[in-house]
Amino acid sequence: MSRDRADSVPAEPATGITPLAHEPWVDIADGAALANWSAEDEIRYNQQNRQSEKLRFFRQVFDFLKENEIAGDYHEYGCHRARTFRMALTEARRKNLNDMEFWAFDSFAGLPAPETETSVGKWTQGALATSEQEFLRLIGEHGIYTGQVRTVKGLYGNSLTSELKQQFASRGRKIALATIDCDLYESAIPVFDFIEPLLQAGSVLYIDDLFVGNRGNPGRGLARAFVEYRQRSRWRFVRHLDIGWWGRSYIASETETDLI
Repeated sequence: MSRDRADSVPAEPATGITPLAHEPWVDIADGAALANWSAEDEIRYNQQNRQSEKLRFFRQVFDFLKENEIAGDYHEYGCHRARTFRMALTEARRKNLNDMEFWAFDSFAGLPAPETETSVGKWTQGALATSEQEFLRLIGEHGIYTGQVRTVKGLYGNSLTSELKQQFASRGRKIALATIDCDLYESAIPVFDFIEPLLQAGSVLYIDDLFVGNRGNPGRGLARAFVEYRQRSRWRFVRHLDIGWWGRSYIASETETDLI
């Protein structure tokens, strides 16, 4: 890369990575830059990196949905702070998906008391709580498709009823994209059972915390719930996009494939 070309490449605002025209070719923060680095700086740094990866995913997946003409709704299971929900609204609007409904499923009171070990100390009862009122306020301020946003409040074992499932079926509503951000094994089980008849060929599942908790062990937590669901589901799930180090998306398919 020439000096002129390198100097003309802007810093990537989402990650703060600045290309250089000389060794080491990217700007690496040194001791002076990090001399006063605080816990607040760490949180800000982590969140900027993580949320940028998620936004990048939503841009890509809505492009996938539109190009493949996969009509349906957006479901989100676990809606703390409405960050990814707002990303979905924005990218749906960019693709003019005006018939899409946006469903937010959450206790709106934080996590239930964990029944299984997670290795994540902050995953305690009531953690990660955003009230329904606050969620709707954030959505209202965002100002996109507000009339098409629906909330379903309650713990999943109580709120994801057969009656609600039938309501979706009777209206012919299918899932285009589902974000599953339940954190806990016991929370994910009813979610996967609920969405099974609502999927269609091409539906995308974004498993947000696939490698979070349990030291990344896929035999425990949300990952275990997904592995077990795949074994009993009529759908085959094709590996699609990785999201950061923590998540992954899958495409529902009616046929076996080597693309896993």
